[in-house]
Amino acid sequence: MTAPWPLSLAALHVWPLRIPLHHPLRLASETITHAETLIIEAQDDEGRSGWGEASAAPTMTGEVLAGMAEVARRYLGPALLSAPFAAPAEIAHRLDRAIRSNTGAKCATEAALLDLAARRAGLPLCDFLGQRKRDTAPCIAMIGGATDDAVLEAALAAQAQGFRHIKVKLGLRPEPRADAAMIRRLRAALGPQAHLSGDANMAWTLSAAREFLAELPEGTLDYLEQPLPDDDKPGLTQLAARTTCPICIDEGLHHLSDIPAYRGIAAGFGLKSIKLGGLLPTLAADALAREAGMRTTLACKIAETAIGNAAALHLSVLAPEMEWGLSLTHGMIAADITETGLPFERGSARLPRGAGIGVDPDRGKLATHAILSRA
Repeated sequence: MTAPWPLSLAALHVWPLRIPLHHPLRLASETITHAETLIIEAQDDEGRSGWGEASAAPTMTGEVLAGMAEVARRYLGPALLSAPFAAPAEIAHRLDRAIRSNTGAKCATEAALLDLAARRAGLPLCDFLGQRKRDTAPCIAMIGGATDDAVLEAALAAQAQGFRHIKVKLGLRPEPRADAAMIRRLRAALGPQAHLSGDANMAWTLSAAREFLAELPEGTLDYLEQPLPDDDKPGLTQLAARTTCPICIDEGLHHLSDIPAYRGIAAGFGLKSIKLGGLLPTLAADALAREAGMRTTLACKIAETAIGNAAALHLSVLAPEMEWGLSLTHGMIAADITETGLPFERGSARLPRGAGIGVDPDRGKLATHAILSRA
């Protein structure tokens, strides 16, 4: 065990990866066949390594994988290697000074440094960052099938495996009424005990979202995520005023200042560290939302490896409650890069043992899936 601060970095390595999914995932805007994700390794002068991850999400952060890797190598690495860190707050300050925006690249880099600091302290990341509330988190089964029968089959299978939280991708059918009919069928099959949510990924206009909600009895959905484009706040305001269905903001959240701006409109937020620029800003966003009386769901992008998923799991056990669940996505990829993965049991993920995030990548697998040279 070593004192976490001051922290001097000896090297920052960059691993851009492209990994196939088990099955393509259809969204309203695209069909995803591969995970494109950035892994950052931060090494101290004693040979320890910390790991961070952020997936490319152009519609959320404006970043593509090659650009994220270039930013990490050219701007973030030199800024972090220039001098020791005396405290966690210095990480974000130096990253923001190095380059504007680029929240995904900054997220992976900040996570790697915090993981390294926690490992130096000999503590699990959650205990290093705060006071854990639990050892497990309820996970969301995310479903995006091409047919109603496929969606129903997948949802029932997830429920049989112990998942209470089911989230269905919407906006894939010719008209909103067809989505509503599918949701009604799901609710009848899953029963009232299931936590059922729908994610439209900005697919609808205001009239389409109204049509969808008009076809649902009250209480059918536990929340509806991002039904309108992220720049249509007036439309979301009108929609929220005419429905009892809770609205969750995902793509519309880019900064902490967005949270109070949605008070009275949204019931909660989908928090992704790639949008907010790191783990510490995500914890701050969770606290700010709860102060405003709103809930949160923590989520990884489609599809991160167990590196990013482990970091999200550590954040989730620090939250006061997780009624809206945690979305872990590493099960979607055909070949994870970690040595052990994350322990699952009856729809919940359990914190892995060990310091930091508790998982480590297999370097051979990193090399197998790397699409650009390592720096």
